[in-house]
Amino acid sequence: MIEIALCDDSTEDIAALKSHMERFAAKHAEFPVMFRAFTSSSELLSHLETNNGFDLYILDCIMPELSGIQLAERIRSRRERAEIIFLTVSPEYAVDAFSVRASGYLLKPVQKEKFDEEVFRAVQKLTHEKNAVLTVKTKDGMRRVQLHKLVMIESFNHMRVLTMSDNSILETSTPLSELFDRLSEYENFYKPHRAYIVNLDYSMGITHYELLMIGNRQIPIPRKQFSAVQEIFSNYFFSRNNI
Repeated sequence: MIEIALCDDSTEDIAALKSHMERFAAKHAEFPVMFRAFTSSSELLSHLETNNGFDLYILDCIMPELSGIQLAERIRSRRERAEIIFLTVSPEYAVDAFSVRASGYLLKPVQKEKFDEEVFRAVQKLTHEKNAVLTVKTKDGMRRVQLHKLVMIESFNHMRVLTMSDNSILETSTPLSELFDRLSEYENFYKPHRAYIVNLDYSMGITHYELLMIGNRQIPIPRKQFSAVQEIFSNYFFSRNNI
């Protein structure tokens, strides 16, 4: 089940979004979805304080309390790995959308064909990610790791340390090269350094010779590889944001 949050302060626009979602759910029964509508940033944030987050957020960029971008920053600060689609009256917000790792944006008034295209892409990706696992051997036996929760893998003291989105860790003796071979089919997994594999969906930015990951983790980038890593990082996020 993919859980979706709709947030727009306009009663007319939120009604249209609900109608779009109902039509999408009926059209794409292969993707079980449920959605909830919110008419303000504070209402959505209040819900998140006492409930689990959503898989997909569709947020209006311009709202009176917190903008959609600011709301997305709050969502990301919760260390949530979620898809975010922005609603906007101008494509100029696409650059801001990049900073919070949005998957796309929809221009108002929202056209049903474009809505279906963006939501289908996000839901398909989420479904694929939820079903994708990596099986690793640990000291306690075989473990199945959900890839959408895997932040990074580090080679340390002859072991490979898997860090998850909830900060839990797993250790395996499986070689890093073998793990990367099994992850290489997924475009979000990348090896910027011989001792690390990272999930680019949890990366926050890139500076000179460091890839910044969620949780203030810093992954060193060899000088000779910096240009290549920078290009891959940029291409990945610009392609996700349709910029």
